[in-house]
Amino acid sequence: MRTPLLTAVAVLALTSTAATPPPPLHENLRTLTPPSGSALDAEVDPAGDRLYVSSSDGTTHRLTVYSTATGDPVGEPVALPAPATVMALGASGTVYLGLSTRIAAYDTASGTLTDHRIAIDGSVTHLAADPGQGRLYVGNQAAKSVTVYDTATGAPVGEPVVLPFHPAGLAVDTTHHTGYATYVGGAVENGSVVYRNVLNTVDGTTGRLTGTVSLGSTALGSMGVTVDPVGRTGYVANLAAGTVSVVDLREQKVTGTLTVDGNPKALAYDPGTSTLYAARTGASSVAVVDPAKGEVTETITTGERPAALALDPEEHTLYTVAGGAVTQTARKAPPEPTPEPTPTTTQEPTGPTPEPTTTEPTTPAPTDTPPTPTPTPTATATATATATTEPTPTEPTPTDTAPGPDSTTTPPPPTDTPTPTGADTGTSTTEDTGPNTHANTGTSTNTTGSTGGLAATGSRILPVTLAAASLAALGGAALVLSRSRRRGAAAPEEDDGTP
Repeated sequence: MRTPLLTAVAVLALTSTAATPPPPLHENLRTLTPPSGSALDAEVDPAGDRLYVSSSDGTTHRLTVYSTATGDPVGEPVALPAPATVMALGASGTVYLGLSTRIAAYDTASGTLTDHRIAIDGSVTHLAADPGQGRLYVGNQAAKSVTVYDTATGAPVGEPVVLPFHPAGLAVDTTHHTGYATYVGGAVENGSVVYRNVLNTVDGTTGRLTGTVSLGSTALGSMGVTVDPVGRTGYVANLAAGTVSVVDLREQKVTGTLTVDGNPKALAYDPGTSTLYAARTGASSVAVVDPAKGEVTETITTGERPAALALDPEEHTLYTVAGGAVTQTARKAPPEPTPEPTPTTTQEPTGPTPEPTTTEPTTPAPTDTPPTPTPTPTATATATATATTEPTPTEPTPTDTAPGPDSTTTPPPPTDTPTPTGADTGTSTTEDTGPNTHANTGTSTNTTGSTGGLAATGSRILPVTLAAASLAALGGAALVLSRSRRRGAAAPEEDDGTP
């Protein structure tokens, strides 16, 4: 009965644990508000523990540097000649800022800003950098193109990749040195408007278009894009559909769809925790997505209409540009798993129950040689004692020699047969105790089992001994006469040699 009870308790405990939602893994540390204007974009430098935030109030444009550890401003804000709507962190601690028709470079070590670092024919709407290869990918809205630039020379690498529509999202795989750009656009076909959502692959070495993946025909789809360089997987946000497309970048095909409501737009992926973040412009929050489970596991509250995300993969910290400020969110270490209660059962013995061992008192083993009886003079012989044979009365020979050590009196074996009255159970034993020396140790037993000695060897009371012997002889003669009479009356039996 104990085992089923413990099992039921364990099931209830596990059910209660499963019903409790897991604790949140993310915590908003602080909100960073620029000294003036609204935040436009943010870029994080994990190596320098710095966060760079561009802001504008329509007249004044600034770049503010913050400590990622404390959230405090570092130095004075840097004045910008134009609003930096997009930024990207390049090699050697250089921050590239898209200033509409040009790209400026800010040296984080010296705090120097270089304007017109790269000239653009059109308008800059997206930036993505590959510091390891020294490449900068620029999305040009006016030219509807993606161009790869060499950051060392500022010259383009190859010809611009011209798209049917302006780029809506841009990301780079810094491990495989490949850029990915999305676009969405509609066209009239057979009298109906048809939308095209496409993911384009751009080679960082040549600057050429190397592949396209169709992502469906939903309006306002294919917005933000991010890459998992380890799994070679791309994620593309479909704003109007409320989904995220999963793309196998090796095979160049869609392999799945994640449901993320709230109009997802900007995306970020943390390869260290295999976590996907999706800024939901319609819900003023960021969805935390587990791609392996295919579900949203948590929601991070931010300011209104989050539009851009920056991720520190070393500290697993997310920076969300929303509501004119930047929300700093840290991922906490997951709690230690609570050990599941294990019911303890008492195992019943399968074998026979051992009986308790009782130690009996040790009985001394009988010795082969019984003690030599002490001679006891008997004045009167027992009247009921009779001999089993018909002995010839013999006068005992007195001797002054005591019994030797070899003299042994053998008691009669026990019997369960009642002894009739008048039966003689005495046994006469004669032993040779030495030359010309005989000891008579005969014993006579009465009907109650008591034993009396008729004579003892070495006894000096001669008259008593002689009287006892005479009585025994008379008893024997009477027994012989009685037996003879019975034989005459009974049938004759074979002579067995008994006198």
